[in-house]
Amino acid sequence: MESPNIIRFGRYEILGELGRGAMGVVYKARDPQINRVVALKTIALRGQDPEAEQEFRMRFLNEAQAAGRLHHPGIVAVFDLGEDGETGDPYIVLEYVDGEALNRILARERKLSLERALQLTEEIAAALDYAHEQGVTHRDIKPGNILIRQDGHPKIADFGIAKLNLAHLTIPGRLMGTPAYMAPEQLSGSAADGRSDLFSLGVILYAMVTGHSPFQGDSATTVCFKVANREPLPASALDLKLPHELDAVITRAMAKDPKRRYQRGSDFAEAVAELHARLVPQSNPTRTGTRTETVAPPRALSRRPAVGLTYAMKLVRSAILKAPVRDLVLGVATIVVLFVAGVQTRVLVFSHKEAISRATAIPTRVPPVPAATKAAIGEAPVLPEEPLPTAPPAAAKPAVASASAKKPSKKSKTPVSPPKEVVVPLSTVELTVRHQFKDATLSIWVDGKLALTHELHGGVQKRLVVFGGVRGSESETLQVPAGKHILRFRAQTADQTVNLSKTISADLVGGGDKTLAITFDKHNTSMLLDWQ
Repeated sequence: MESPNIIRFGRYEILGELGRGAMGVVYKARDPQINRVVALKTIALRGQDPEAEQEFRMRFLNEAQAAGRLHHPGIVAVFDLGEDGETGDPYIVLEYVDGEALNRILARERKLSLERALQLTEEIAAALDYAHEQGVTHRDIKPGNILIRQDGHPKIADFGIAKLNLAHLTIPGRLMGTPAYMAPEQLSGSAADGRSDLFSLGVILYAMVTGHSPFQGDSATTVCFKVANREPLPASALDLKLPHELDAVITRAMAKDPKRRYQRGSDFAEAVAELHARLVPQSNPTRTGTRTETVAPPRALSRRPAVGLTYAMKLVRSAILKAPVRDLVLGVATIVVLFVAGVQTRVLVFSHKEAISRATAIPTRVPPVPAATKAAIGEAPVLPEEPLPTAPPAAAKPAVASASAKKPSKKSKTPVSPPKEVVVPLSTVELTVRHQFKDATLSIWVDGKLALTHELHGGVQKRLVVFGGVRGSESETLQVPAGKHILRFRAQTADQTVNLSKTISADLVGGGDKTLAITFDKHNTSMLLDWQ
């Protein structure tokens, strides 16, 4: 007999709660008809006016229609759609993913290894490429909507605001998504497309490798302003172990202009895959082959013994001229062995030119036979006991000059490496300014040195959807080396009627970030500095 305590949505039995969001609750449920565990997402419409309720129902239906068209291993599948018989609240039945959201992983681990971050980014980009090909844009790609399965592979969840790219399905004037991960065109109310999702994925990649969001602030207004107007610090500036090649990939993904970004998810995935293969070659077999080939680095090749072809021919010529007839057979063998050695050396060893130049500088003298050659032919050709004629010796030089001539060669054997440059990590100071100035200049000194000058202008700022014409609120970013510093701020109007100055101390951590609020009273007679 069925337990009376079982909660149902349609035929689905609720097993537990998975999470809550702005739109409703997500439950873990069971489909009794096929005994399958699913995720059931509801939307609570109670308390909404009829017009807003109708809008929500339309959005919900659009979500189901759009997501239902997607069948990809990197996207959470949609199984069913319905309404609760008692409340009338709609629900959607989704694939249940046994894993953890990326935002929880980042909250626990702060950041991921470079290899893991690149692997996740490549797979997410490939899944987005598929969705965009089907005409579906997610519009809210963020760590909370990326589920990491037990096997380490990602799945994109909650196409809750994804709609078909059709004009009549767009809800005008509505900001949908999470500002810190949204593309500038979404904040300004312009049309969003697949490139907007790729911008969001670039932000996620930045956060995974650095442990920091590229756009931080103490309010949605500050964050949106930075997304639209500020270039974030390179990832390698926050973590000196990160390669500069990664900066180029992230910069292109997060370009303000959509035309300068990756145009397709497949382009982004390919760029990440190539970077992954270069930086972590041991874990990336050749994609077109069946096995991994190991190529020795150039430095290893340069240590191989250099046996030039000129060297070999001179040795053979001397051996044949001086050896008795009975040794001619050995001479022929020597020719074959040394010729093969010379050809192989020309292919594999790039430092053979040095050996050839030394042999050419003393053309009449035959060097001794290498031990490797003796072993190859059993014995070496008979070489003359007396030295061969050589070029006339150079004129003798004074002992002092001779001693001085030896010094450079001694230094060349043991070169003195230049001192390594000490790199001081940078810290980021986010400045938020609230003022009533019509026109003023804010100057900032760090330890007595002028570091930044920022113009303050009152009136209507650059209009974004979330700004709503806010007056006298601005944002600036200051990069300061880690350590203890004294920061001095001065605000001065153009007519010199206001000249305010204030100082504050700062203890900054490399790779970290702090927010400093600079507030002026309504008459601009005092300035307040406050670390947030």
